[in-house]
Amino acid sequence: MAYEVTKKVGRRAYRYRVESYRDPESSKVRSRWTYLGVVAGDGAGVAPAKRANSEETRERLMLAFEELVARFPYRDITAGAVATKAGLAHGTFYRYFSDKRSLLIAAIARVRQELDRVHPDFGSPIGTRAQERARLRTWLLALYRWPGRNPGLYRAYVDAHDADEELREHKRARVAERAAQLTAYFERLNAAGIAQIEQPYVLAGALTTLVNGSLRELFTTGASSGEAGIAEIFDRAVFAPREPAPESAVIS
Repeated sequence: MAYEVTKKVGRRAYRYRVESYRDPESSKVRSRWTYLGVVAGDGAGVAPAKRANSEETRERLMLAFEELVARFPYRDITAGAVATKAGLAHGTFYRYFSDKRSLLIAAIARVRQELDRVHPDFGSPIGTRAQERARLRTWLLALYRWPGRNPGLYRAYVDAHDADEELREHKRARVAERAAQLTAYFERLNAAGIAQIEQPYVLAGALTTLVNGSLRELFTTGASSGEAGIAEIFDRAVFAPREPAPESAVIS
């Protein structure tokens, strides 16, 4: 249900649309306020206050959310708490995000965009063995860098992921994409004579699963082999020379 409300502040009147909705987390009925503007003809001659820049307001909400998830469990954080932390009205939150889940997705996407800018290009020409070992290590360090910048944000994603089928499907798609990139890269290493990987697809899937499990363990329990250990595993699995298969014994 939606209706309009007029509020008088000083000599001016402001219009808001109020919508009632049921909070899926608490099952309580809440109200969402949307600012509609100054009442026509009210406060004539008075210049309206300058509205905050939309991108700046969105950024404030995202930063406030990141600060909160660094201190509290994701399930305990509400849209109102984020707005308060950002120094904004509760209704302002809903101009930018439908709920805290959409805010979490936006925060994760922003971090991934930052990492993509420094992500090594697996499609670029193959270099020397040393260059390719460095390229793979750089990629792994980038993967471990983003949860380390804000472990609370990563933990929030893990918590939401476990209870949200849509997020799980999104994660599966990203894992499959990463495995496909590695598979193509391993095949190119084989073709260049730098690696001797018998089953590129199988190895890519196994290493991708290893990284995902290691990251989750690190930021949920605090225990993991970390990027150095994972990088060593990758290096041996991809670049270690393969022993030739023994010739079958000939029975006379």
